Amino acid sequence: MRPRLRPFADINITSIADVAITLLIIFIIAGSAGAFQKTGVKLNLPRTSAAKVLPQEGVVVTITKDLQVTVEDQPVKGDEFIPALTQAMTQKNASQVFLQADAGVPYGVVIDIVGKVREAGFENLGLIAEPKAKGTR
Repeated sequence: MRPRLRPFADINITSIADVAITLLIIFIIAGSAGAFQKTGVKLNLPRTSAAKVLPQEGVVVTITKDLQVTVEDQPVKGDEFIPALTQAMTQKNASQVFLQADAGVPYGVVIDIVGKVREAGFENLGLIAEPKAKGTR
């Protein structure tokens, strides 16, 4: 006579825990990578009493103190600027370009980028500055 087989009613929790921990680690890494991606570029923006809050729509062009130009936090060089700007404007379906430059950037470099923005066909250009502290000239 053969022994009867009993139904197997145990669930292997180890594999479920492994999958859960692995997914948790993946989400933690993905979340922290997204947070670090938005840190942006460190700039010493010029100050003015006419500074206003930046609206969220538009493409941001940045010129750092070491004259590195970025379009939406993506570094670009010379002749890559206009195609990168056009692509960013199309992707965001934006109508305005915002230019922010470090206070130490020479005026000629800023004007060169303004010219390239206009050359790309975008006339709606805003300059970004920080507001002056109250009581300072």
